[in-house]
Amino acid sequence: MPIEAILFDLDNTLLLEDDATEDALRRTSELAARRTGGAAGSIHAAAREAAESLFAASPHFAYSEAMGIWWGEALWGDFAGDREEIAALRAFVPGFRRAVWRRALRGVAVDGDALVDEVAAAFRDIRRALRPIDPEAEATLADVGRDRRLALVTNGAPDVQREKLATTTLAAHFAAIVISVELGIGKPDPRIFRAAIDAIGVGPEAAVMVGDSLERDIAGARRAGLRGVWLDRAGDGKSDGAGDGKSDGAIVPNARIGALGELRSTLTALERADPFPQPA
Repeated sequence: MPIEAILFDLDNTLLLEDDATEDALRRTSELAARRTGGAAGSIHAAAREAAESLFAASPHFAYSEAMGIWWGEALWGDFAGDREEIAALRAFVPGFRRAVWRRALRGVAVDGDALVDEVAAAFRDIRRALRPIDPEAEATLADVGRDRRLALVTNGAPDVQREKLATTTLAAHFAAIVISVELGIGKPDPRIFRAAIDAIGVGPEAAVMVGDSLERDIAGARRAGLRGVWLDRAGDGKSDGAGDGKSDGAIVPNARIGALGELRSTLTALERADPFPQPA
């Protein structure tokens, strides 16, 4: 069956979001260690644990989880916009950031507000300065975009996701960009995939979704009637998406790739394959 359109996920597919967050945490922790005489590794671990636990315990977690906003973004994003939930998140994050770094620095016997604010600001600046694009992303989009329509389907806050894109040249490849908060629907809800294919004028049978999360990208796309290509960089059968498990037959991608550069040949094979394989 011919493939006329490809939908791409953004975080951990085209951009290496998790790697960038860990890099920013490491660099910020090293800065804090120089200022305090503490161990950078301990500060890093404490900051990560604090960010994850405090965000999960917040009253904004359920909405954030549904829209695909995570603690890594809460440590630096502006969350601009008039939506009530985004405005509430915007009001929450300054205190969240201070709480994260106060807890991280407490492990090295430091509890000064000035240093906490300095380190929180440093993380934000460091993360914003990173350009975590997959080295194969630009070439892959240019290649498959020569003969197919492309759309981006991403969970997240609009200003945060568009700021990430603005540091790259990727946006020019897409005929449509669909962001969960703008639609009020997040992956894996089938409606977000249908909104994307409607925007570029193709039917689900002619479209493929490419993403790193089995649950959010692949299962959601399959429920919308699209084929799914799972990007499994680790090659261990485990999805990178938060909360996802192994590819054990419950979620069946139409194809699995280990790198974006494999996509062209995979699409050719998919066009000759059964579009709806069943679990073993």
